[in-house]
Amino acid sequence: MKVRALGLNSLMLNRRGSALFTKELVRRAKESSPRAGIDRAFLKELLEIPSVTADIPAVNRAVDLTRGWLEKRSVRCRVETDESGRKILWASTVEGKTPDYVLAVHLDVVPAEAGQFAVRVEGERIFARGAHDCKGNAAIACEVLRRLNGKASVGVVFASDEELGGSTTGLMVKRGYRPRKMGIVVDAGTYGVFYAQKGNAYLTVRATGKGGHSSCALWLDNPIAKLTQGYEKFRAAWPAVPEDGWGDLVVPTVIRAGRAENAIPDTAEMVLNVRSVSTDAVARVTAMLKDAAGLEVVNVRSTGEPMASDPNDPEIQRLLSERRAKWPEKNGMLQRMLAITDARHFAGLGVPVVIVGSLGGNAHGKDEWGDLANMDEN
Repeated sequence: MKVRALGLNSLMLNRRGSALFTKELVRRAKESSPRAGIDRAFLKELLEIPSVTADIPAVNRAVDLTRGWLEKRSVRCRVETDESGRKILWASTVEGKTPDYVLAVHLDVVPAEAGQFAVRVEGERIFARGAHDCKGNAAIACEVLRRLNGKASVGVVFASDEELGGSTTGLMVKRGYRPRKMGIVVDAGTYGVFYAQKGNAYLTVRATGKGGHSSCALWLDNPIAKLTQGYEKFRAAWPAVPEDGWGDLVVPTVIRAGRAENAIPDTAEMVLNVRSVSTDAVARVTAMLKDAAGLEVVNVRSTGEPMASDPNDPEIQRLLSERRAKWPEKNGMLQRMLAITDARHFAGLGVPVVIVGSLGGNAHGKDEWGDLANMDEN
């Protein structure tokens, strides 16, 4: 607030102490004025709740805190629950379940040491578990609802299990909470707009042999060797992924075999993580593992199909233009996400789906941080 707005411009600043008096009034005026951007005190309180996905009571406390903040600002709220008692918050600027735009954020976080829920701020960086993924974005969504309440048609799903698959967002869509014009997942750090993301699945692959004492290896059939050799055959046959990463990627993440250092087991297993851009990737991987590598796929767990919207859709182009205008020096681009978010739950609704978010770093890491200034700008 300017000095003129306080009527202080007529003060004689050459009088003893009057300059200091003026500065103090300006400081107080700034502190009492509504702050542009997110509510940082609310974000700090939200971050201090250890809402690890598996801890349903803690996640529910995060939902209750968020609901309370919104209802104090006259935003319409409704809480749904899943069969386990896990809460999911719906908040909207209009009545009903189908506003023009639906945002999706999540209030759950991955596990962390207790000290990571102690919030610290260094300059414009806020450090804590969930600061970047995804409570900073949840604070942005709350501010969007506050500012647009009664002025635009916007709803937000505050999911509570995204880090373990995001079934709560899917449940809300099934219960009728869905956008009429566009779905927007707020769960990324970029100046641009993601319009596509990969699918995700986990395949458990098994090799069977004949176990026994390792001193008798010449007369046994080692399944560990069969497993690793079979995977190498598969890898040689599977098409290479382009340099930009937008292809069907198959990555070994877990190997399970044996219990003793001097014994060959009867079976060995490997988990392959399939990050796909094509809908038939899992079927092709399964067939190739059997035909080219002689391995058996004993379990398939999919957490989402690939999602892609038309990058030329008018709603997407308008959002991109607005973000470019906000940060003209950053030249925000249309992008495709190699990871997976709750955006997949809005696919198939006949509207474009995008992913945006605020900046930060070390998501899921020890020194996870969010950019407070960028949260304010979003």
